[in-house]
Amino acid sequence: MNELVKVNNLAKQYDGQQVLDAVTFSIKDGELFSILGPNGAGKSTLISLILGLAKADAGEILLEGKKLNSDSTEHKSLISVVFQNSILDAELSVKDNLVMRAYFYTNNWKEAKKLAKEKLADVQGSHLLNKRYGVLSGGERRKVDIARALLNTPKLLFLDEPTTGLDIASRADMWRLIHQLKEKYKMTVVLTTHYMEEARDSDNILMLSAGRILAYDTPEKLKEEYHCSTLEDVFLAIVDKGMPEVLADSLA
Repeated sequence: MNELVKVNNLAKQYDGQQVLDAVTFSIKDGELFSILGPNGAGKSTLISLILGLAKADAGEILLEGKKLNSDSTEHKSLISVVFQNSILDAELSVKDNLVMRAYFYTNNWKEAKKLAKEKLADVQGSHLLNKRYGVLSGGERRKVDIARALLNTPKLLFLDEPTTGLDIASRADMWRLIHQLKEKYKMTVVLTTHYMEEARDSDNILMLSAGRILAYDTPEKLKEEYHCSTLEDVFLAIVDKGMPEVLADSLA
């Protein structure tokens, strides 16, 4: 698989605090990539930089081999994100929320309505079309949020803590849907979570703590290297051993 995203020696400070420190990794085209770590690990900052919502203090980000420019809209057309906290209007219907945003991509109201219905059907949410967004359950809201993120048919989809607040059944349903959408659209999906075991089906995992890389490999190789049966145990084993030195050639 080709590299879709390449991150080189990325660093970022806020108010004198080092939030990211020399972070280097790559995301391949078509893979499921997970960024794991506890709250405050630097996950949200890293995603903000890749989305072009903030500028790094050092390092660079390449998207399809081109250096990311936070002022450019070209790369943003390839990316979409489902935030942990929804950006949709609770007082509007699902239809109105989606159609208004679809219009930005179609510049035609008829096409916008068609696009909104298509994406809602993709997330198995057609029955929600005329409901007010604010009365939906957590799982229903998350489906509509994903439909919104699919309106531009992104090549790279970020899911920020997608199952937070969902019950066990809704979490399982959400993961089935994510895998179905990934295959249908041939998307690269990047997951951020603090639920370690949610990343077990990932192609590659990046573990962060205090803005630095703790580990970067496939789930199976991580479990094998640290002699653990779960990713949670891997993370605890890494923390117990202390912050390792990350070899540059292992991240190349």
